[in-house]
Amino acid sequence: QVMRAVRHIRANARAYGISPDRLGVTGSSAGGHLSLMIGLSGPAGDPAAKDPVDQVSSRVQAIGAFFPPTDFLNYGQTGERGDGRGVLADYRGAFAFRELSANRRQFISITEESRLLAKAQEISPVTHVSPDDPPTLLIHGDQDKLVPLQQSELIIARLKQAGVATKLIVKPGEAHGWKDRSPDIAAIADWFDLHLARK
Repeated sequence: QVMRAVRHIRANARAYGISPDRLGVTGSSAGGHLSLMIGLSGPAGDPAAKDPVDQVSSRVQAIGAFFPPTDFLNYGQTGERGDGRGVLADYRGAFAFRELSANRRQFISITEESRLLAKAQEISPVTHVSPDDPPTLLIHGDQDKLVPLQQSELIIARLKQAGVATKLIVKPGEAHGWKDRSPDIAAIADWFDLHLARK
């Protein structure tokens, strides 16, 4: 649905008085994860679609996110699962994947381990990194126990390898969120101005 939300904004850009090719997205924690998924995996539109909203792309042109999960297969360290396990065990409901039954009359749980592994990979932003990704700024506390700083470091390194403009701001002594984010919100606004403003 978040992809469609971007498409809706782009399709109605004239009514909103905005430029459809200069969209940025931001979010924190799970919202940061969604921001990365939008920016790194948002599909192009289908010109043949009947719905005009589906005809336009869901890609954005800049990302600014706080402490996002990025790799559920290497969560905190290589090989550590984070898809409702380990430090994220209390959030297992978010990883309770289901699919329509063969007769399409009910949703059934996906329990096969190989398929759960594939799902965890699919929802990990790091697996969607490519050279055409938008400029990405991440802000993360170095004392975050819920979403380790390693998650931002990992994807920033991957984006740099792909040649994407990136920046990581590390907040010394901060955990999963902090009281005064005013300077950090300003940093994201500056990032958007740098990459979205008309030259």
